[in-house]
Amino acid sequence: MICRGEAVLKNPSNQEIADCLGFNKGIDHIHRRDVVIVGGGPAGLAAADYAASEGLDVLVIEASSPGGQAGSSSGESWPDAPTPRHRSLAPRS
Repeated sequence: MICRGEAVLKNPSNQEIADCLGFNKGIDHIHRRDVVIVGGGPAGLAAADYAASEGLDVLVIEASSPGGQAGSSSGESWPDAPTPRHRSLAPRS
């Protein structure tokens, strides 16, 4: 990964990427926020976006990567969940 056109990171960890991009450097632990959202998955990011669009001061706390599981998985939320290809869920004509 080439970070900001300055550093080349080979197989970086999430923490190394965050450090290179400057994430978390500006968090003031004394500053009071209007909203603190725990979890940066799709719902958390949507909530943060909505709150910020209303003028609120928002902090999102995420343990791994932005997007949560959606940003780091194959996209299957429930691998064993039935899909429309199962006859029991297909519309009947």
